[in-house]
Amino acid sequence: MGLGKTITSVSLIAATLQAAKAFEAVPPVPPKPPIFAHHDSDLTAEHFAGRVWGMPSPSTSSSTSSSATKAKAKEARAQDLAEEQYARACRIKCKSRATLVVCPLSTVANWEDQFREHWGGTVRVLGGSGSCTSPDPAGTQTTLTALFANCANMDTDTDPADDKSTVLREKKGAPLCVYVYHGNARRLDPTFLADFDVVITTYSTLATEYSKQTRSLEEGDDVASDSGNEANGKRAKTTKNGKRKRPAPNGTEATSPLQSVHWFRVILDEAQ
Repeated sequence: MGLGKTITSVSLIAATLQAAKAFEAVPPVPPKPPIFAHHDSDLTAEHFAGRVWGMPSPSTSSSTSSSATKAKAKEARAQDLAEEQYARACRIKCKSRATLVVCPLSTVANWEDQFREHWGGTVRVLGGSGSCTSPDPAGTQTTLTALFANCANMDTDTDPADDKSTVLREKKGAPLCVYVYHGNARRLDPTFLADFDVVITTYSTLATEYSKQTRSLEEGDDVASDSGNEANGKRAKTTKNGKRKRPAPNGTEATSPLQSVHWFRVILDEAQ
């Protein structure tokens, strides 16, 4: 604590504003499915022992067989990783100049305060404790200009000469738009999130949405297998409470909006 990690992150965001905008301007490249060489044959040196001159016996080729097994396991892990990366890339709907900050709920207000205190321009926060306007969960306002229409161009700051008085401090730097993605009123729209400079969310929000996403995939697989069981006269799968598992709406994956945006940067605060 006290090493200046937050202020360093704020400084990094300020120093890379142009690079972030350049990153956002480049359209995302459609991902290509991974291609793997399938080895249909499981033959090893043991199959040819005694048939080819100089071929080692099965007893001496155990190390070779073990190496082949390890190589296959390594190849399977690489294939699984490539397929997971391809699935993540397929979820991307847009690119954003924004920095995604993931932190505990207890430090969200601290991030808001740090931006307001140290940023050289006007800081506009939407959705947080110090939000200047309604989060508009219904999506009736589609632009940040409309959402921030009630925000002032001046930030309040305490006068060092008098702790009880409040003065207006003019901000001449680049403005910063911050969105706190937390709570039931959060806007579940990737394109809306991508239009901010900073998006702050919590580990619990991230975990909850990822859990729903994983559960929708598992339930979809269960329903598919249930249909096959019913066709074969078998009993359909049920949950512990005796209720049938239901798939995601229209059989689609419940993808988190956070995973649908290609963020310019991700900061994990209090990652331990």
